[in-house]
Amino acid sequence: MSLYKQFRTDPKAEKDGVVLDYGEGGRIRIARAGGSNKAYLSAIEKMHRKYRKQIQLNILSEDVSQRILREIFADTVILGWEGVTGPDGKDLEFTRANVLKVLEDLPDLFADIREQASSAALFRETLEEIDSGN
Repeated sequence: MSLYKQFRTDPKAEKDGVVLDYGEGGRIRIARAGGSNKAYLSAIEKMHRKYRKQIQLNILSEDVSQRILREIFADTVILGWEGVTGPDGKDLEFTRANVLKVLEDLPDLFADIREQASSAALFRETLEEIDSGN
């Protein structure tokens, strides 16, 4: 297999997103955290500029770091959802506030979304499906 088939990703999928299916838990559309997602890259750069000193001195608290990352994901990576419900079982509207609340309440879900959004393989699979006509 050529290097292009092994490593080329689909820039459209990186920006427009792919769907993570959590079964009865709902479906969440995510863009790639990196790659062709310029909004994500810009947000990360702004965060680094704003907190440069704290990062260099290794004094940026984990809580602040996680809050910033949740905000960046809510603004640039998580593009939509359907079928996501709150603890009361009622549908949650896709809003920035609800995304932030879910990511804060469910840190393991946030970890999974971060891992998936950072996986070039997820966005390569989409390209292969498009190439094969599926």
